[in-house]
Amino acid sequence: MKIAVIAAIAVTLAGLVQPAHADPASEVSARPIRWAQSVADAHVNNLHRITPTLYRSAQLSRSDVPELQKLGIRKVISFRSFHADDTILAGTQIKMQRIRINTWDIRDEDMVAALKALRTADQDGPVLIHCQHGADRTGLVSALYRMVYQGWTREQALDELQHGGYGFHPIWQNITNYLKNVDVARLRREVNSG
Repeated sequence: MKIAVIAAIAVTLAGLVQPAHADPASEVSARPIRWAQSVADAHVNNLHRITPTLYRSAQLSRSDVPELQKLGIRKVISFRSFHADDTILAGTQIKMQRIRINTWDIRDEDMVAALKALRTADQDGPVLIHCQHGADRTGLVSALYRMVYQGWTREQALDELQHGGYGFHPIWQNITNYLKNVDVARLRREVNSG
């Protein structure tokens, strides 16, 4: 009886060990290169580079400012409704803009304002966008940026939002519904109208 129990345990444990030739990376699909890339050497929470001049992150702290300066960030746009970055960026050359987006009530006019603010990111120098977690409101605006300015399909933008590793919270189905239903051509016209 003891031998049977020991044999069963040994077989179970053997099944948990990966063979020496297994390549764990081959089991995980490769991250698309066009998705925002993590800035691993910076110590800013959830920091990713969307384009050479556009970054996304979670809420900033005063200790993040030197990292932003090293990256050459010239403007920070916050999508938080109830918190501002004024004290965090005080005394720096980094400009601050706040576009209040309520996660539970996505409005076209807020999306147009956010996209207009990002329109000149290439000329203005590096811009960082954020919300509390850098996942939901930031993910929404990033997805719209991809569709309006970079010509991504709705499906590609949703895939990055939900599977990009930024921490999107699926409870916010209104965000995914908004992206599934928004009239991208109309949004683009409104963004370019002024």
